[in-house]
Amino acid sequence: MANKRKWIAMGYNVPINPSKNRVYVWRKLKEAGAVYYKSGVAVLPYRKAEVEFLRRLSEKIKGMGGEASIIEISFIDQKDERELIERFIQQTREEYREILAECGKLHDMLLSSPMDREELEKLHEATLIKLAKKYKRIRSRDFFKLPLAQEIEYGLEDIGAILRMSAKDLSQQVKRILDVEMD
Repeated sequence: MANKRKWIAMGYNVPINPSKNRVYVWRKLKEAGAVYYKSGVAVLPYRKAEVEFLRRLSEKIKGMGGEASIIEISFIDQKDERELIERFIQQTREEYREILAECGKLHDMLLSSPMDREELEKLHEATLIKLAKKYKRIRSRDFFKLPLAQEIEYGLEDIGAILRMSAKDLSQQVKRILDVEMD
């Protein structure tokens, strides 16, 4: 039998009221990159960080008066597993494409209109650093290492190069964010 991939899953139930608790759990699972296998069953690839995350979230759910169980699973039917992997890949691909589109808009804006120092400062705070941080979050949960990630890094570096002439510290900050090594 081939070496099977392990998955970590959490089945949970959160009381209907207050609804903010259900929203909280959903957001936390979304931030972690979890995919719902079935209603109320969120799945992540088995890694130490994901196991710890689900343990903490499980305790939080129980503190809300809900129920949560964490299980380790592996698939018998490889077709089922492949479908789940495709859902993870599609989820990440969509997030990367959003960032690529935002990078393209920013790149075009920088090339099409000159900006004064104040406008560059606004851009620095509101756009490029935000994009780099968003990319870093998505990259940390890119469980299947999509090649789009490198395209985004090139785009962010290109935008940094455009800004380097008038905002040297900006490109250094973006570079520092991109250089942080990921697990």
